[in-house]
Amino acid sequence: MTAVRVRPATRLPTVEVVPAGRTSTADEVIRHALAASVQRLVAHDPVIRDGRDPEGVHQARVATRRLRSDLRTFRPLLDRAWADGLRDRLSELADLLGAARDADVLGERIRRDVDRLAEADRPGAAPVIAALETARDAARAELSTELQSAGYGRLLSDLAAAATSPHCNTLARAPGADVLPPLATKAWRRLKRNIAALPDEPEDAALHQIRILAKRARYAIDAVSPVTRSQVSALAAQIAELQDVLGRQHDAVVAEDWLRRQVAQGRGDPLTVGQLVAMQRAEAATEREAWPDVWRRIRRRRPDSWV
Repeated sequence: MTAVRVRPATRLPTVEVVPAGRTSTADEVIRHALAASVQRLVAHDPVIRDGRDPEGVHQARVATRRLRSDLRTFRPLLDRAWADGLRDRLSELADLLGAARDADVLGERIRRDVDRLAEADRPGAAPVIAALETARDAARAELSTELQSAGYGRLLSDLAAAATSPHCNTLARAPGADVLPPLATKAWRRLKRNIAALPDEPEDAALHQIRILAKRARYAIDAVSPVTRSQVSALAAQIAELQDVLGRQHDAVVAEDWLRRQVAQGRGDPLTVGQLVAMQRAEAATEREAWPDVWRRIRRRRPDSWV
Protein backbone atom coordinates (compact mmCIF):
# COMPACT_ATOMS: atom_id res chain seq x y z
CA MET A 1 0.00 0.00 0.00
CA THR A 2 1.37 3.41 -0.95
CA ALA A 3 1.10 6.13 1.67
CA VAL A 4 0.06 9.36 -0.04
CA ARG A 5 1.52 12.23 1.94
CA VAL A 6 0.62 15.86 1.54
CA ARG A 7 2.71 18.86 2.41
CA PRO A 8 1.77 20.39 5.78
CA ALA A 9 -0.76 23.17 5.78
CA THR A 10 0.91 26.56 6.14
CA ARG A 11 -1.51 27.64 8.86
CA LEU A 12 -4.52 25.98 10.40
CA PRO A 13 -7.21 28.05 12.12
CA THR A 14 -7.63 27.90 15.87
CA VAL A 15 -11.13 27.07 17.09
CA GLU A 16 -12.32 27.39 20.68
CA VAL A 17 -15.22 25.22 21.85
CA VAL A 18 -17.26 27.13 24.44
CA PRO A 19 -19.38 24.84 26.66
CA ALA A 20 -23.16 24.95 26.40
CA GLY A 21 -25.70 23.90 29.01
CA ARG A 22 -29.35 23.81 30.01
CA THR A 23 -29.58 27.62 30.32
CA SER A 24 -27.81 28.40 27.03
CA THR A 25 -29.53 30.33 24.30
CA ALA A 26 -30.03 28.62 20.97
CA ASP A 27 -27.27 30.58 19.28
CA GLU A 28 -24.84 29.51 22.02
CA VAL A 29 -25.71 25.85 21.41
CA ILE A 30 -25.30 26.33 17.67
CA ARG A 31 -21.89 27.90 18.20
CA HIS A 32 -20.88 25.03 20.49
CA ALA A 33 -21.95 22.35 18.01
CA LEU A 34 -20.26 23.93 15.00
CA ALA A 35 -17.06 24.66 16.90
CA ALA A 36 -16.74 21.09 18.16
CA SER A 37 -16.88 19.68 14.62
CA VAL A 38 -14.61 22.33 13.11
CA GLN A 39 -12.08 21.69 15.85
CA ARG A 40 -12.22 17.95 15.10
CA LEU A 41 -11.66 18.57 11.40
CA VAL A 42 -8.71 20.90 12.01
CA ALA A 43 -7.15 18.57 14.58
CA HIS A 44 -7.11 15.66 12.13
CA ASP A 45 -5.88 17.61 9.12
CA PRO A 46 -2.21 16.78 9.91
CA VAL A 47 -3.08 13.09 10.37
CA ILE A 48 -4.71 12.96 6.94
CA ARG A 49 -1.74 14.69 5.36
CA ASP A 50 0.70 12.23 6.93
CA GLY A 51 -1.22 9.44 5.22
CA ARG A 52 -0.31 6.57 7.52
CA ASP A 53 -3.17 6.47 10.03
CA PRO A 54 -6.64 5.90 8.51
CA GLU A 55 -8.21 7.27 11.69
CA GLY A 56 -7.47 10.79 10.47
CA VAL A 57 -9.72 10.34 7.45
CA HIS A 58 -12.40 8.70 9.60
CA GLN A 59 -12.50 11.53 12.14
CA ALA A 60 -12.45 14.23 9.46
CA ARG A 61 -15.31 12.50 7.70
CA VAL A 62 -17.32 12.41 10.92
CA ALA A 63 -16.59 16.12 11.41
CA THR A 64 -17.83 17.08 7.94
CA ARG A 65 -20.90 14.87 8.31
CA ARG A 66 -21.79 16.43 11.63
CA LEU A 67 -21.24 19.93 10.27
CA ARG A 68 -23.57 19.29 7.34
CA SER A 69 -26.10 17.65 9.65
CA ASP A 70 -25.98 20.48 12.19
CA LEU A 71 -26.41 23.10 9.48
CA ARG A 72 -29.49 21.16 8.35
CA THR A 73 -30.87 20.71 11.88
CA PHE A 74 -30.37 24.36 12.86
CA ARG A 75 -31.50 25.71 9.48
CA PRO A 76 -34.70 27.37 10.85
CA LEU A 77 -32.50 29.45 13.18
CA LEU A 78 -29.83 30.36 10.62
CA ASP A 79 -29.54 32.62 7.61
CA ARG A 80 -30.61 30.03 5.06
CA ALA A 81 -28.51 31.24 2.15
CA TRP A 82 -25.41 31.24 4.36
CA ALA A 83 -26.12 27.80 5.86
CA ASP A 84 -26.99 26.19 2.53
CA GLY A 85 -23.93 27.69 0.87
CA LEU A 86 -21.66 26.33 3.57
CA ARG A 87 -23.29 22.89 3.33
CA ASP A 88 -22.76 22.87 -0.44
CA ARG A 89 -19.10 23.78 -0.04
CA LEU A 90 -18.65 20.98 2.51
CA SER A 91 -20.24 18.48 0.15
CA GLU A 92 -17.20 18.00 -2.12
CA LEU A 93 -14.85 17.54 0.83
CA ALA A 94 -17.31 15.10 2.42
CA ASP A 95 -17.45 13.07 -0.81
CA LEU A 96 -13.65 12.85 -1.07
CA LEU A 97 -13.27 11.89 2.58
CA GLY A 98 -16.08 9.38 2.15
CA ALA A 99 -14.41 7.72 -0.83
CA ALA A 100 -11.11 7.44 1.04
CA ARG A 101 -12.80 6.11 4.17
CA ASP A 102 -14.91 3.61 2.22
CA ALA A 103 -11.74 2.29 0.58
CA ASP A 104 -10.13 1.90 4.01
CA VAL A 105 -13.16 0.09 5.44
CA LEU A 106 -13.45 -2.24 2.46
CA GLY A 107 -9.75 -3.00 2.62
CA GLU A 108 -9.83 -3.75 6.35
CA ARG A 109 -12.81 -6.05 5.89
CA ILE A 110 -11.39 -8.03 2.96
CA ARG A 111 -7.95 -8.40 4.56
CA ARG A 112 -9.58 -9.61 7.77
CA ASP A 113 -11.47 -12.28 5.88
CA VAL A 114 -8.49 -13.30 3.79
CA ASP A 115 -6.69 -14.00 7.07
CA ARG A 116 -9.55 -16.33 7.99
CA LEU A 117 -9.02 -18.47 4.88
CA ALA A 118 -6.98 -21.65 4.87
CA GLU A 119 -3.36 -20.77 4.23
CA ALA A 120 -3.38 -22.64 0.92
CA ASP A 121 -6.26 -20.44 -0.36
CA ARG A 122 -4.80 -17.05 0.55
CA PRO A 123 -2.57 -16.63 -2.53
CA GLY A 124 -5.71 -16.74 -4.68
CA ALA A 125 -6.78 -13.44 -3.12
CA ALA A 126 -3.56 -11.59 -4.05
CA PRO A 127 -5.04 -9.89 -7.14
CA VAL A 128 -8.00 -8.75 -5.05
CA ILE A 129 -5.71 -7.23 -2.43
CA ALA A 130 -3.77 -5.47 -5.19
CA ALA A 131 -7.02 -4.01 -6.56
CA LEU A 132 -7.93 -2.78 -3.07
CA GLU A 133 -4.60 -0.98 -2.74
CA THR A 134 -4.99 0.62 -6.15
CA ALA A 135 -8.47 1.89 -5.29
CA ARG A 136 -7.34 3.15 -1.92
CA ASP A 137 -4.35 5.00 -3.40
CA ALA A 138 -6.54 6.61 -6.06
CA ALA A 139 -9.02 7.85 -3.45
CA ARG A 140 -6.18 9.19 -1.30
CA ALA A 141 -4.61 10.96 -4.27
CA GLU A 142 -7.87 12.79 -5.03
CA LEU A 143 -8.20 13.79 -1.40
CA SER A 144 -4.58 14.97 -1.33
CA THR A 145 -5.18 17.22 -4.32
CA GLU A 146 -8.10 18.83 -2.50
CA LEU A 147 -6.10 19.37 0.70
CA GLN A 148 -3.49 21.30 -1.27
CA SER A 149 -6.04 23.54 -2.98
CA ALA A 150 -6.71 27.17 -2.17
CA GLY A 151 -10.41 26.35 -1.94
CA TYR A 152 -9.80 23.98 0.97
CA GLY A 153 -7.86 26.65 2.82
CA ARG A 154 -10.68 29.14 2.32
CA LEU A 155 -13.21 26.55 3.49
CA LEU A 156 -11.31 25.95 6.75
CA SER A 157 -11.08 29.68 7.33
CA ASP A 158 -14.80 30.17 6.70
CA LEU A 159 -15.67 27.21 8.93
CA ALA A 160 -13.62 28.70 11.76
CA ALA A 161 -15.49 31.99 11.30
CA ALA A 162 -18.80 30.10 11.30
CA ALA A 163 -17.88 28.38 14.55
CA THR A 164 -17.13 31.74 16.15
CA SER A 165 -19.98 33.79 14.70
CA PRO A 166 -22.66 31.67 13.02
CA HIS A 167 -25.17 33.64 10.95
CA CYS A 168 -28.18 33.21 13.21
CA ASN A 169 -31.56 34.90 12.90
CA THR A 170 -33.48 36.52 15.75
CA LEU A 171 -35.19 33.24 16.70
CA ALA A 172 -31.83 31.91 17.88
CA ARG A 173 -31.72 34.44 20.72
CA ALA A 174 -34.40 32.46 22.57
CA PRO A 175 -33.56 29.92 25.28
CA GLY A 176 -32.27 26.76 23.64
CA ALA A 177 -34.52 24.56 25.76
CA ASP A 178 -37.54 26.28 24.19
CA VAL A 179 -36.64 26.19 20.50
CA LEU A 180 -34.10 23.42 19.90
CA PRO A 181 -35.72 20.11 20.96
CA PRO A 182 -38.44 20.27 18.24
CA LEU A 183 -35.69 20.41 15.61
CA ALA A 184 -34.40 17.00 16.71
CA THR A 185 -37.91 15.62 17.11
CA LYS A 186 -38.46 16.07 13.38
CA ALA A 187 -35.52 13.79 12.52
CA TRP A 188 -36.59 11.23 15.12
CA ARG A 189 -40.15 11.06 13.79
CA ARG A 190 -38.93 10.64 10.22
CA LEU A 191 -36.82 7.67 11.31
CA LYS A 192 -39.83 6.10 13.05
CA ARG A 193 -42.13 6.59 10.05
CA ASN A 194 -39.70 5.01 7.63
CA ILE A 195 -39.07 1.99 9.85
CA ALA A 196 -42.80 1.50 10.32
CA ALA A 197 -43.27 1.54 6.54
CA LEU A 198 -40.71 -1.21 5.89
CA PRO A 199 -42.01 -4.53 4.52
CA ASP A 200 -41.32 -7.74 6.40
CA GLU A 201 -38.28 -8.44 4.21
CA PRO A 202 -36.85 -5.03 3.29
CA GLU A 203 -34.36 -4.72 0.46
CA ASP A 204 -30.77 -3.82 1.22
CA ALA A 205 -31.25 -0.34 -0.25
CA ALA A 206 -34.16 0.29 2.13
CA LEU A 207 -32.07 -0.73 5.14
CA HIS A 208 -29.28 1.54 3.97
CA GLN A 209 -31.76 4.42 3.88
CA ILE A 210 -32.81 3.59 7.46
CA ARG A 211 -29.15 3.74 8.44
CA ILE A 212 -28.87 7.22 6.92
CA LEU A 213 -31.99 8.40 8.74
CA ALA A 214 -30.70 6.90 11.99
CA LYS A 215 -27.47 8.84 11.58
CA ARG A 216 -29.38 12.07 10.95
CA ALA A 217 -31.59 11.52 13.99
CA ARG A 218 -28.60 10.73 16.18
CA TYR A 219 -26.68 13.80 15.04
CA ALA A 220 -29.72 16.03 15.48
CA ILE A 221 -30.32 14.72 18.99
CA ASP A 222 -26.65 15.14 19.87
CA ALA A 223 -26.71 18.72 18.59
CA VAL A 224 -29.54 19.77 20.92
CA SER A 225 -28.52 17.57 23.86
CA PRO A 226 -26.87 20.38 25.90
CA VAL A 227 -30.34 21.81 26.64
CA THR A 228 -32.23 18.53 27.06
CA ARG A 229 -32.63 15.85 29.70
CA SER A 230 -30.08 13.07 30.09
CA GLN A 231 -32.46 10.52 28.57
CA VAL A 232 -32.12 12.31 25.24
CA SER A 233 -28.36 11.73 25.18
CA ALA A 234 -29.01 8.09 26.06
CA LEU A 235 -31.34 7.84 23.07
CA ALA A 236 -28.58 9.14 20.80
CA ALA A 237 -26.29 6.37 22.07
CA GLN A 238 -28.95 3.74 21.37
CA ILE A 239 -29.53 5.07 17.87
CA ALA A 240 -25.77 4.85 17.35
CA GLU A 241 -26.05 1.12 18.09
CA LEU A 242 -28.78 0.78 15.46
CA GLN A 243 -26.63 2.72 13.02
CA ASP A 244 -23.66 0.44 13.71
CA VAL A 245 -25.63 -2.77 13.11
CA LEU A 246 -27.06 -1.46 9.85
CA GLY A 247 -23.62 -0.13 8.93
CA ARG A 248 -22.07 -3.57 9.23
CA GLN A 249 -24.89 -5.04 7.17
CA HIS A 250 -24.36 -2.43 4.45
CA ASP A 251 -20.58 -2.88 4.47
CA ALA A 252 -21.01 -6.62 3.95
CA VAL A 253 -23.41 -6.05 1.05
CA VAL A 254 -21.01 -3.57 -0.57
CA ALA A 255 -18.08 -5.96 -0.10
CA GLU A 256 -19.96 -8.85 -1.70
CA ASP A 257 -20.85 -6.71 -4.70
CA TRP A 258 -17.25 -5.49 -5.04
CA LEU A 259 -15.84 -9.02 -4.83
CA ARG A 260 -18.23 -10.28 -7.49
CA ARG A 261 -17.08 -7.52 -9.83
CA GLN A 262 -13.45 -8.51 -9.25
CA VAL A 263 -14.17 -12.07 -10.35
CA ALA A 264 -16.08 -10.81 -13.39
CA GLN A 265 -13.01 -8.78 -14.33
CA GLY A 266 -10.73 -11.79 -13.96
CA ARG A 267 -9.10 -10.85 -10.65
CA GLY A 268 -8.47 -13.55 -8.08
CA ASP A 269 -9.07 -17.26 -7.96
CA PRO A 270 -12.86 -17.82 -8.26
CA LEU A 271 -12.90 -20.45 -5.52
CA THR A 272 -11.00 -18.21 -3.12
CA VAL A 273 -13.13 -15.16 -3.88
CA GLY A 274 -16.22 -17.32 -3.57
CA GLN A 275 -15.29 -18.09 0.02
CA LEU A 276 -14.90 -14.37 0.69
CA VAL A 277 -18.30 -13.70 -0.86
CA ALA A 278 -19.85 -16.34 1.40
CA MET A 279 -18.36 -14.62 4.46
CA GLN A 280 -19.91 -11.29 3.44
CA ARG A 281 -23.30 -12.87 2.82
CA ALA A 282 -23.25 -14.61 6.20
CA GLU A 283 -22.37 -11.40 8.04
CA ALA A 284 -25.02 -9.42 6.19
CA ALA A 285 -27.61 -12.02 7.17
CA THR A 286 -26.54 -11.91 10.83
CA GLU A 287 -26.85 -8.13 11.02
CA ARG A 288 -30.13 -8.17 9.11
CA GLU A 289 -31.56 -10.44 11.79
CA ALA A 290 -30.10 -8.34 14.61
CA TRP A 291 -31.27 -4.83 13.82
CA PRO A 292 -35.01 -5.28 14.63
CA ASP A 293 -34.10 -6.30 18.19
CA VAL A 294 -32.01 -3.17 18.58
CA TRP A 295 -34.94 -1.09 17.37
CA ARG A 296 -37.34 -2.82 19.75
CA ARG A 297 -35.04 -2.06 22.69
CA ILE A 298 -35.08 1.59 21.72
CA ARG A 299 -38.88 1.68 21.47
CA ARG A 300 -39.34 -0.11 24.82
CA ARG A 301 -37.83 2.93 26.54
CA ARG A 302 -40.75 5.00 25.20
CA PRO A 303 -38.59 7.85 23.90
CA ASP A 304 -41.63 9.64 22.42
CA SER A 305 -42.42 10.89 25.92
CA TRP A 306 -39.19 12.87 26.22
CA VAL A 307 -37.96 13.63 22.71
